[in-house]
Amino acid sequence: MSGVESDASQALVSLIQWESRLDGLIGAANRSDRYEGPPVFLGREAVRRVLQRCIMGEVDVLDLPRWARTVHMLERVEISEDDIDLLTQFLFEVSNPELFEPVTVEVCRRWIDLMERV
Repeated sequence: MSGVESDASQALVSLIQWESRLDGLIGAANRSDRYEGPPVFLGREAVRRVLQRCIMGEVDVLDLPRWARTVHMLERVEISEDDIDLLTQFLFEVSNPELFEPVTVEVCRRWIDLMERV
């Protein structure tokens, strides 16, 4: 993997893990998504960690729809076959609170519970 591909993949991973301010992560991920390279996988555990951080107040739950929308739209972010239905539904519903319900700490708790049961 070249340095550019490695940097591009790292920007996508950083967004998935919500490692810093969302604005910077989204900008870097959108730029990185333009480069060819291997996919970066979004897994159930990464989503659970983000939801837990929303519940704990480490990241703003009101920013979760923007995070989900961005992750959902990135070409190089893929979801494993086992989790594709659940995580695609999660990303779609959370990124469209005007169609479903406002994203709250309680919504985060319900999604964590669902991911642990399914």
